[in-house]
Amino acid sequence: MSATQAIAQQASYFLPYQLDWIRDDSPYKVAEKSRRVGFTYASSYRMWRKCMDRGRGFTQWVSSRDEMTAQELIRDYIRKWCELGNVVAKGMYGENVEMLDPERNIKAYVVEFPNGARIVSLSSKPEAFAGKGGDVFLDEADLHDDSGKLIDMAYPCILWGGQLEIVSAYRVNGTSSSPFARLVVSAKKDNPMGIRLHRVTLPDAVEQGLVEKINEAIGRNQTREDFVKKVRASCRTQSAYNTQFLCVTDDAAGKLITLQLIAPCELDPVVIAEIAAKNPAAPRFGGYDVARKLHASAWHEYLELGVSLYLARREKWHNVEFDTQENWIRIRLTDRAQPRISRMAIDATGLGMHMAEHLTRDFPGRVDAVNLESGRRTELCVSLRDRYEGKRIYIPAEDQLRADINGPEKLLASNGGLRVYMPAFDNEGETSHCDEFVASMLACSAAEEGVVSNMPPRAGRGRRAVARRARRAEMRLRKNEWRDFE
Repeated sequence: MSATQAIAQQASYFLPYQLDWIRDDSPYKVAEKSRRVGFTYASSYRMWRKCMDRGRGFTQWVSSRDEMTAQELIRDYIRKWCELGNVVAKGMYGENVEMLDPERNIKAYVVEFPNGARIVSLSSKPEAFAGKGGDVFLDEADLHDDSGKLIDMAYPCILWGGQLEIVSAYRVNGTSSSPFARLVVSAKKDNPMGIRLHRVTLPDAVEQGLVEKINEAIGRNQTREDFVKKVRASCRTQSAYNTQFLCVTDDAAGKLITLQLIAPCELDPVVIAEIAAKNPAAPRFGGYDVARKLHASAWHEYLELGVSLYLARREKWHNVEFDTQENWIRIRLTDRAQPRISRMAIDATGLGMHMAEHLTRDFPGRVDAVNLESGRRTELCVSLRDRYEGKRIYIPAEDQLRADINGPEKLLASNGGLRVYMPAFDNEGETSHCDEFVASMLACSAAEEGVVSNMPPRAGRGRRAVARRARRAEMRLRKNEWRDFE
């Protein structure tokens, strides 16, 4: 039995996402991954196996973020596979150091196998790849001092048939503008470079058996839920948890409302529910972003305590008829069994114009039609950001909601002013167009306008006539059976 076959029998030892990576022979592979889920470990086995199979003339180049990590790859990982495969290799204890370029102080830890294959593990020195050929593995690429130059120098090494593998989590303060992040985005879109992308978050790894592997290794009996809670609690900020374990860039440079601003304003959903239950008479303000097919309609409902708003209820609907949406809004505004909506704002731009006309007519003083064109949208966006900066708004700690609030990006207008861009993005299989951000922005607009105690009369109509009209509309709604909407 060959060394490769001996270790291949231990395939059940690797988790599914590790096996997918090990078995992937694509010329250009990238892994966007959580910290500490075993990608470097699986990669070390893959590069050892390639050395065993290919023999003389094959060189596996490895670039780690620092010299210590470069040595650990050999001493801790490659040595293990050698011992399990009964292979004695020169340098497998990390003692074989070669100076590749004395002028630039580029040195490497080299393992030489009996069949002539080599693994050359070096620290983050992009110049080391000049004139080299073979397979290249870049470990924690986003953490390198000059990751763009590293990737640019590594790619030409594979033009004559080698393989480039790039693995990384994001920097704690990393943004989507980093070279590694742009590489990932390119692979997710039109993918002109033909990259095979792997993505594993901490929840993905846990679902595939990570916690059980950790328990087996350290002799514990922690549950998956307890493990994830402990990891989250150990992260100093939500931003750190996002970047290190959820594969979400911080985007501090380009986002209107950064993750650092959102994190202090997130509460456990149970806490918000308790606050709402204890304050049933607190003023409530709603915001409704209208959509039909391509994007989702979104409703945000905040209760006001002092100067702060708390997100007490949120709804999203895909591909729901306008009549059904309007029915839901009307019932929410008139149902006396639920906390009263003091005021709401609806997007009256485009699709929402018709519904806004109906609601402002039938609920004067309680429904604001907001045109989000031109500078009005930017004004409301900045107002919402001010609430997060001042910690005057609190939302449930939930991934999809966080992504929506964090979605809008700051752009510079041609006149030098601020513009806000609402990108469409995919969040865990669901396409969003910052729908909940818009709903939140509208609800805050309603809150800024405040509670109106008396409904203003419509032009040409007395106050009593308007009140009678509103009461009749409410009675009609209560008689309707609402079957289509869930």
